[in-house]
Amino acid sequence: MNHKKLTVMMLGLFVGILILGAGRASANVKTLIVDDNLACPGATFTSIQAAVNAANPGDTIRVCPGTYVEQVTIPAAKNSLTLRSEKPLAAIIKAPPTMAGQKAVVRVNGANGVSILGFTITGPGDGPCDTIRYGVLVDGNGSALIRGNHVTEIHDTPFSGCQNGIAIDVGLSANPGSAQVTRNIVDNYQKDGIAINGGGSVAEVTDNDVTGIGPTSVIAQNGILVRGGANALVRHNEVSDNIYTPQTFSSSGILLFQPGNVSVDHNKVSRNDLGIAADNTTSSVIITHNRATNNTFDGFDLLLGTTGADVSHNTSLNNGFDGIFVDASSTNNSITKNRMRGNAVFDTEDQSVGAGSCGTGNTWSHNNCVTDNKGGCLCSNDHDSGDDEEEDSAEQNSAAPRARAASTQTGQASRAPSP
Repeated sequence: MNHKKLTVMMLGLFVGILILGAGRASANVKTLIVDDNLACPGATFTSIQAAVNAANPGDTIRVCPGTYVEQVTIPAAKNSLTLRSEKPLAAIIKAPPTMAGQKAVVRVNGANGVSILGFTITGPGDGPCDTIRYGVLVDGNGSALIRGNHVTEIHDTPFSGCQNGIAIDVGLSANPGSAQVTRNIVDNYQKDGIAINGGGSVAEVTDNDVTGIGPTSVIAQNGILVRGGANALVRHNEVSDNIYTPQTFSSSGILLFQPGNVSVDHNKVSRNDLGIAADNTTSSVIITHNRATNNTFDGFDLLLGTTGADVSHNTSLNNGFDGIFVDASSTNNSITKNRMRGNAVFDTEDQSVGAGSCGTGNTWSHNNCVTDNKGGCLCSNDHDSGDDEEEDSAEQNSAAPRARAASTQTGQASRAPSP
């Protein structure tokens, strides 16, 4: 078996064991009911934090519809605690006017096997900079299942260029966390939608809908960020509308910045500056079966010394610069069986020099494309790669005018991501 695929399989198994098996519950588990006015049958708490404080490991806290203006922290002594909105998204946990500590609306700080299910978790902060940092934070070697929530409005007031405002964050630089982040709606964040940070942090990020605020001159956003040695599986997400209009830096749909071992597969990224970008990446990275369309610059990028990446079976359509771009410093990568069409500058561009394909420092094979910066050498035009051609053709026709207009920006904008 390919060593990279084996690494990813083991990572997925580790995440599952960590989340489902950690923190055995006691035999006398109970259900605590929270309602902000005690109108719900059986409710004995008016705040979620009060119920957390009273709970034992393994208990369930059911939260009735209402708005709960508070920060909720689940400490290490509360393993296997379940927080569940009685009605999906009807229990709203809202940031108070003044945020304390790590300035997270909900924080799992050292507890293992916590579940956070079906809430609306919202800001905003009440001031112009660093008034709110996280919607959900998992740190202190804690682990959590974060599923079916709407995490929104995690930003300062007014929306600012300060580098805070992350909707869901797993791990801090020297303070790891682990999580399964699945089926959430994430929008109106300031800096990042979902971030996995730091060595020792592990996450599986699946089936989320992550939407930036659209074109803005205020801050360079990222939809999903894996950085600083964190390990992650990122799959089946839809990420869009992360665009920084000054173009001095780039927003990204999915950004890998000096990560650990990462697999990025079956995601759809559209209307970002960069679709999926690997920046200064030297670990085991697999980018496969993703679809990147209508991004300002490129569909896929390998940047700043990225090496050893496997980029295969992806589709890249109608992006403003290139379908796949590899800079001069990124070598020893494998780019195979991808499909690129309708990209404004080149379908494929490799600026490296070496003993690889077409005089580059990388291996290119079986890519189905039309234009490249090597006189057609990088495009083999095989027909066994990418997604359905009929769907591709319809998407090209609808977006071609935007792609042509964007091509005039070459040389005036920066592909440098903003992690």
